[in-house]
Amino acid sequence: MLMSTRALLTALALATIVLAARAETGTTSVPDFVPRQEWSIKSASPTTAKVIIGRVETWEQSKIIVHVSIIDIPIPQGLPGAGAMTRIDHVPFDKAALAASADRLLSNNVPPPPGFESGYEQWKSAKGGVFTTTVEKAIEIVFQAQPHQHNGR
Repeated sequence: MLMSTRALLTALALATIVLAARAETGTTSVPDFVPRQEWSIKSASPTTAKVIIGRVETWEQSKIIVHVSIIDIPIPQGLPGAGAMTRIDHVPFDKAALAASADRLLSNNVPPPPGFESGYEQWKSAKGGVFTTTVEKAIEIVFQAQPHQHNGR
């Protein structure tokens, strides 16, 4: 009898840990990201930006990194090309961060843009980091690094 009580308490403790971890991430499931998938993204305001999965790999022995291209990004006012669309060929995301941004799976057969592989190779040789933010925030960070146009040049 004592052994089965211990087993039950252990199972309850493990279930509590799993439920707490799910509550902490705000989700009960993480999508299975697979190369060539195209996803719409969650955004505070409507956006045409989407991600295309290029690679999925284990990083530092425990984290899953999802390498994406972000396409159909509207260029904000004040930047060169404002109103047009652009893309970012390679962006590495922590899987959980990307999962928090992924909205809907749009397609299963979209190749990444031609610059994806060279961007990936540059990241790999530079031993680059990984975004742990949302896709929307990563786009914002990239645009903040761009020079702004000044009126009345």
